[in-house]
Amino acid sequence: MTYNKKIEVQLLAETRDEIGQQVTGWETVFRPWSEISCTGGREYYAAAQTNSENDMTFKIRFSKKVAGKLTSELRIIYDGIVYNVVHIEDVNEQHRELIIRARQLNGEMRT
Repeated sequence: MTYNKKIEVQLLAETRDEIGQQVTGWETVFRPWSEISCTGGREYYAAAQTNSENDMTFKIRFSKKVAGKLTSELRIIYDGIVYNVVHIEDVNEQHRELIIRARQLNGEMRT
């Protein structure tokens, strides 16, 4: 296992602004080292335009920081690109390594 790429794991969270209104935004949960591999991609035609998907797998060490937040409402930022989490697997339920499968849609960049 070579954890040699830094990623940022974010959670969609609701907070309150300075005047008390609810604001939804992405909050960084943690920044682990990761092993990254591309697992495929495709292009398809829908709604009169060409779309693309890029699937990636991120392997990280298990962390208590993310243990209670393992949902598909997470996203990963890697190299300025946004990946939406599709599936999270705790390998053999041993709490040692997590495999996160994520997808980049239509060249979505960090916002």
